[in-house]
Amino acid sequence: MTCAVIDGFGVYGNYLHFWIVVFFVGSALMIFMCLWKKNRLDMDEEPKFQMMKSDTDQENEDK
Repeated sequence: MTCAVIDGFGVYGNYLHFWIVVFFVGSALMIFMCLWKKNRLDMDEEPKFQMMKSDTDQENEDK
């Protein structure tokens, strides 16, 4: 018996599915941990506040 054809419902298909899930979850976790360590998650509120400021507020600040 050869595993030239991968059966999605068989043993090899289950192993393949498991390792694909482990790969994607592991890589996402690794990227998250690296960004968290470097403080680069960019979850601060400052850009939101800058975009929500109206143009009249900015004109008043310029004067």
